[in-house]
Amino acid sequence: MVLLVTDVFVLLTQVLLWVVVGLFAWYVLLRALPRAFLGGLVLLLLLGVAAFTFYRGSPAQGLVGDIFRLIAIPFSPLGIILILLLIAFSELLRGGKLSRTGLILLRIAIPALLILSIPAVSYFLAQRAEAEAIDIARPVAAQALPAGARRVIVSLAQDTTRLQLRPRTQPIPAAPAPTAPQLIPPPSPIPAGTLTLLTDQPVQLTERGDILTYTNQVYQEERARGTAPLVIVTAGDRPERLRRTGETQNEVSEAADARRFLQDLGIPEGDIIGDSNSPTIQSSAVNVRQELRRRGINFGNQLILVSSAIEMNRAALTFNREFNSNNVPLTVIPRPTNFFTLPAREALRGRAQGRDVVERNFQLADLIPSIDAFSLSSKVINEYVTSIYYFLRGWIRPVRTTL
Repeated sequence: MVLLVTDVFVLLTQVLLWVVVGLFAWYVLLRALPRAFLGGLVLLLLLGVAAFTFYRGSPAQGLVGDIFRLIAIPFSPLGIILILLLIAFSELLRGGKLSRTGLILLRIAIPALLILSIPAVSYFLAQRAEAEAIDIARPVAAQALPAGARRVIVSLAQDTTRLQLRPRTQPIPAAPAPTAPQLIPPPSPIPAGTLTLLTDQPVQLTERGDILTYTNQVYQEERARGTAPLVIVTAGDRPERLRRTGETQNEVSEAADARRFLQDLGIPEGDIIGDSNSPTIQSSAVNVRQELRRRGINFGNQLILVSSAIEMNRAALTFNREFNSNNVPLTVIPRPTNFFTLPAREALRGRAQGRDVVERNFQLADLIPSIDAFSLSSKVINEYVTSIYYFLRGWIRPVRTTL
């Protein structure tokens, strides 16, 4: 198949225009403007974004959110390594030889990439981070509710579900008109029966989906105790999803999918409150506090918090700080889940023995770098960096007193 002559002309015109725009931007930024001015401009941009985030919080949606995520790249392990490699290789492209600085950058970037990609290293980092969650976890039975209060379970459901098709609510559209041959042919239309199979799928979970299944388990435990449990599901909007005419934010948010999944597991609709404006832990804490006050719910100044073990320490400190700083005494009952590792043998001493002690066997593959290991290492490091940011914002305290 070949493109029509007009299509080829339009495509070439677009490409040429982008080339012209790129050359003009390159000339203005790297040739016409002095480097001192560019450095000052970049510094002002960074300071402006930092001031914005410290005043309004981290943007999560829209163009500002995209710019913030772009600027935050250097604070992630992958971003730092890529920047170091780009600086080093740019010297090769310009002069064909690495300077002393370029060699130092390579000696930092490549070993860092290799070390963080070793499964044994990533397992060690994750095990240490999850040990903090185990230290603060406590059984719910030890926390009695005051008379007249009901148990409130907060499920931090951000990034627990995947984007998927939904059952059809609109009339079946007419068959599309035939199109001219294209260089890359469009996908074939999905058969009607196959579409039904896709739309009838259960809610698709991510690797953080354990948070939702564990939320249901905690709910059923509390229901058996007679504490009239209430689940608050917090998550943000889906910026990657196109919103159609007539759709509201609540309909397209991840909280709606998480709520539907919990209902499918057997939790009554009336026992679930959805919060679709909480893409971060801090916004979850603020919105949960306001929702409890607005509805006049007597939660006995206790909250069960269900989240990933890696981020549980920050989540518990954030909720504790948000409620107590607004004169609402709170006892957080952390219930971590979504573990990547097992507790060390020393941590199980005096608690389990023999076949009850489940350990991970060391293998030669634990020394071979892998993408999964680098991803896990990045999760742990990003969590520590985010905790520092939360501390700088005053959302958590550096020293835990009591939850």
